[in-house]
Order: sequence, then structure tokens, then C-alpha cells
Amino acid sequence: MGALDRIDPIVTVSYAVTLAAPFVVYASLRAVRRGGHDLHRLTQSVLLAVGWIAVLALELRIRFAGGSGSFLEGAAEPAWAGCLLAIHIGVAVLTYLVWTWLAVVSRRRFGERLPGSFSRRHRSLGLLVFGGLCFTAASVTGMYVLVFVA
Repeated sequence: MGALDRIDPIVTVSYAVTLAAPFVVYASLRAVRRGGHDLHRLTQSVLLAVGWIAVLALELRIRFAGGSGSFLEGAAEPAWAGCLLAIHIGVAVLTYLVWTWLAVVSRRRFGERLPGSFSRRHRSLGLLVFGGLCFTAASVTGMYVLVFVA
């Protein structure tokens, strides 16, 4: 079976969500700067939920296919792909954990006056999440190329 034969809808949708996430977050950041706090909160909540669903679906897909090793077998450079995968997973997991924590805490504190005492931390962590999503999109593109294209 060729590498492109292994692409399926779950992989494709998960990849698309990961690629779209930084762009959607950027638009959400622009909205909040214009005073669109409700739109920012809705966008972040929906994107985070869709992201978790995509990640969990992909994880199940990988498990049912025999684990990450089964995907890496067909990689053009298995050693590079394995190293990139480890870095990708580390950054992606950390990003999603910080993003989830930030969303939960922010939702609890949203009723306070804006900007509130949490605003500076929210902004700093939000930018960290944005950077993590950008890195995750770039690293998943590298994985996609190494495993399915090259």
C-alpha cells in the first residue's frame, strides 16, 4: 500500500483543523481588539472543542491502525519523522493543555469587569497558545509531507 493510500478522512480533517486553527485564532484576536469579546469567547470555545474532537479522532484512528509506528513505517525518512513526531506531540499537548486551562479560567472570570486583573496573564498565555498552534500547524505539515507525500 502506498503512502497516499493511507490518507483517510479522519487524517485529512484533523490536518485541516490544525492548519486552520492559527488563522481562526488570529481572526479571533483581531475581533477582541475591536471590542468583540463575545465573538472571541465563542470562537475560542468552538475551535477548542473542534480541535479536541479532531485530535481524539486522530488518536483513535492511529491506535486502531496499530499505533504511530504503523504511520511512520511508510515515511520517507523514518528517523526524522520519529523525531519530528515526538517534538510535534510535546508542543501540541502542551499547547492544548494551556489553551484548555485558559479557556476554563477565562470563562469563569469573564463576568468580571474587562479588562480585569486576569487580562495581562490571559493575553500572555493566549499569545503562547497562538505560537503553539502556529508551531503545531508547521510541524504537522512536516509530518504530513514525510509520511504521506514524500
